[in-house]
Amino acid sequence: MLNKELQHKPVMCEEVLSILNPSDGCVYLDGTLGAGGHSRKILESADCSVIGIDKDPTAIELCRDLEKQYGNKFLSINGSFGNLSQHLNSIGINKIDGILLDLGTSSMQLGTPERGFSFQFDAPLDMRMTQTGETAYDIINSLSEDSLADIIFYFGEERRSRKIAKAIVNKRKIKKIKTTFDLNEIVLSVKKGNNKKIHPATKTFQALRIYINNELKDLYEALISIEKVLSEKGRLVVISFHSLEDRIVKNFIKENPNTILVDAGDFLTMSQQTLKDSLVAEAYGLLPYDALLYGDQELVLDARTLNRLRGQLGTTLVGTNIDRSDLFTSKIIRRITKSSFR
Repeated sequence: MLNKELQHKPVMCEEVLSILNPSDGCVYLDGTLGAGGHSRKILESADCSVIGIDKDPTAIELCRDLEKQYGNKFLSINGSFGNLSQHLNSIGINKIDGILLDLGTSSMQLGTPERGFSFQFDAPLDMRMTQTGETAYDIINSLSEDSLADIIFYFGEERRSRKIAKAIVNKRKIKKIKTTFDLNEIVLSVKKGNNKKIHPATKTFQALRIYINNELKDLYEALISIEKVLSEKGRLVVISFHSLEDRIVKNFIKENPNTILVDAGDFLTMSQQTLKDSLVAEAYGLLPYDALLYGDQELVLDARTLNRLRGQLGTTLVGTNIDRSDLFTSKIIRRITKSSFR
């Protein structure tokens, strides 16, 4: 299903543009192309070029209009941003002036029931961004109880991961777990009376999606590749929405001495020029229920984007001058490969 209804307003667009500061003659990389919202805004801001990468072939199709409108100023690549160095080398690009990574799922993925990303629709368990390889159905119905528990715990930070994994294995002994509603029902049976702000199945679904799509490994590899492709005064913007992504980016920042951290309150109040002069800005804050306020502007978000962001927003805007590739090691990264769960 390819239509404009699947497209969503790009998150924190003004802040992204403020940090990237698109300039004439420069080349930018949108590593999470999605429906092309951020790419379009960058192209509208200057006489520049944008390369968009997305592992989801549906995203590439949705952005054909950008190719028609901007010609050789816009190029889309179907692939992972974890391989951004290879993608750029394949088209003869050595340096990039700015990079954007808007992590997580997009509205088009969540809003397409047959993709199996959301527990809000009764659909086959899929969750593949690439639309190839193992599905969530394969994982749920084949991995051991311990492996499922590890995935749900490490990639979902779900405290009841062991009980949920046990319930999954017990249920599949009776019949295959085929749909998102099947899995949701199992999680709800374990997390009865859960009164948290988020849906009880959110962390389990997140964990499976991250695992299936190698999301944290891609992020880690992308950050390492930055030192090879980011120009001397280039800028990287990473928008993250949960603590796992945020932790990887934070460790990346801490291990690079040539970055500047800006306090959250300063980020929301400093002038645009100050923001443009900053290499790194970190912003944390609670979202109101109906809008985000940035400076004097009010950004009204659609319901799905609001639900995606509601709670604690973790956004990391990262600078340049990266000179280390062995950035950090962590328990999460050491367990990142699929083979470690089998």
